[in-house]
Amino acid sequence: MTDFSLPNTDPELLQRFARGDQQAFAAIYGQYHSLIYNYLLKFTKDSTLAEDLLHDIFLKIWDARERVDIKVSFTAYLYGLARNTVITQLNRMNLYDAIRGEIMKDAELELHPRHLMNKVEAREYEELLQKAIDNLPPQRREAFILCRQQGKSYEEAATIMNISRNTLKQHLSLSVKSIKEYLLEHGNISLLLLLAFFS
Repeated sequence: MTDFSLPNTDPELLQRFARGDQQAFAAIYGQYHSLIYNYLLKFTKDSTLAEDLLHDIFLKIWDARERVDIKVSFTAYLYGLARNTVITQLNRMNLYDAIRGEIMKDAELELHPRHLMNKVEAREYEELLQKAIDNLPPQRREAFILCRQQGKSYEEAATIMNISRNTLKQHLSLSVKSIKEYLLEHGNISLLLLLAFFS
């Protein structure tokens, strides 16, 4: 059982954090980093994933800093957020596994996923994909459009965007990841079969 009584976060530190004090946030991060990381690691069994989730959690509490009730146990709040975040991620990974199995099954039968979709489903997919693209930050969206929709090479797209090839690849990789996550959240299995063609 997790001990929510320790550490005891200084109320004044929490008040500074709630007002947007970045030094207070850094102090809270330092205080809780190892505890939350180890808590996540118990569930994920993956150090990289645990670290990624840890950063997501602290970004969430920073974004919600003005809404955090500093009168209740901050530790309990943080562990609750960590628990919900890791459960959501593990459920998402289970869904990825299910989708991957469906994709492999169809690949063995030499079926193109679009052939499994009727016109309504295809239109729904296109609309969902466009929403996912629209939700991307500007540079990731531009990288995705240039490379995946307009068919430009990394070099061409990097030149157009005035960035290095490696930076372009990073934007593209992050855009694909974001689109997959959006489709996983908002789509159904028949739509998600098309994820194979993002890889």
